[in-house]
Amino acid sequence: MNEPASNIIWNMTRKCNFRCEYCYFPHDNSPVTRTLPVDRITDFLDATGRTWTVGMTGGEPFIYPGFVDICDALTQRHRIGVDTNLSVSSKVREFARRIDPARVQDLYVALHIQERERIKGVPAFIDNARLLIESGFKVIVNYVVHPSLEDRFRADSDFFAAHGIAITPRPFRGKLDGRRYPEAYGDRARAIFADHPEQGRKIAFNFQGVPCFAGKTLLRMDPDGTVYRCPGDKTVLGNVLDDVRLADDAQPCTKPRCPCRGLDHVVLTKTQRLLVDGVQHAVVADFETSAAAFERALEASPGHPCAQNNLGVIAWRRGDAAEAARRFEAAGAARPDKDAYQDNLAGVGSAEGAFDPELCLDVNPSVEK
Repeated sequence: MNEPASNIIWNMTRKCNFRCEYCYFPHDNSPVTRTLPVDRITDFLDATGRTWTVGMTGGEPFIYPGFVDICDALTQRHRIGVDTNLSVSSKVREFARRIDPARVQDLYVALHIQERERIKGVPAFIDNARLLIESGFKVIVNYVVHPSLEDRFRADSDFFAAHGIAITPRPFRGKLDGRRYPEAYGDRARAIFADHPEQGRKIAFNFQGVPCFAGKTLLRMDPDGTVYRCPGDKTVLGNVLDDVRLADDAQPCTKPRCPCRGLDHVVLTKTQRLLVDGVQHAVVADFETSAAAFERALEASPGHPCAQNNLGVIAWRRGDAAEAARRFEAAGAARPDKDAYQDNLAGVGSAEGAFDPELCLDVNPSVEK
């Protein structure tokens, strides 16, 4: 069993200088006062004998006191990645001048176009992004395609491309008008994500019961230094200001929805990997590849209810109601206790085109929810 690379996600602060309507953090632009001594973090990482990638996120990391000094210290022996809105121009210029691009996995830059326009910050965004790109950093500019922004995404993408900045569409994750995204994009996903099939990875799968190296090669650290098994499992492993005890090996996932990076650390069977692959392609409306993956999953595990259900979803989106009903019925017969399968079957029988069946995100049928 090969171990994945080591990643620690450092939630540096919940404070942010933006107030995006689709953000799950409350807007708080007050100064960051809770900080960690970076030497305690590097001591902890160094003591493991491994090279870590520290994912610096928030909130907005660039408003953290001494942020560039912290990046400089971390990159002496480790690597970093940064999630940022790229709004603190003076710190961005300092970062570009002082930090070695070879020690930075990427800068995952959130455009947040409506907020940028509100503060009249589009020109500054272009300048900052181009500076980092021209300095040799890998810059991934993501655009959250909230359903309210679908109609303007293409024009915005063309605008920034004309300024030398490629835009990556990022699926909206959450519920809106009773529908769960990104699954609810349905056929519309083809136009949005056709050139970015990797965005199908932005799915919160149910890995409950599946072995995962979280706690050993994937960690979450909060602003006070508390280290947890992962972003979803809040099992406390210790605190970098005191002591942290990491897991010795892969342990079963305990949570029904994996919020972040779990795909890089779970240990999947062939069937489970095919189910994941099928869902990822279904979300971006690559139905041919998706259906082929689900069919292979059924070959590996005959009768698997999640694969049956998802083939029903694909059939429905392709306009084959009879095949969709057959698949939903098979899934429901295998798991009569799972409401989603019964609801999908009922929807096929009653809908007149508006029905949007639910994809199954459960890779382990023994613990499906």
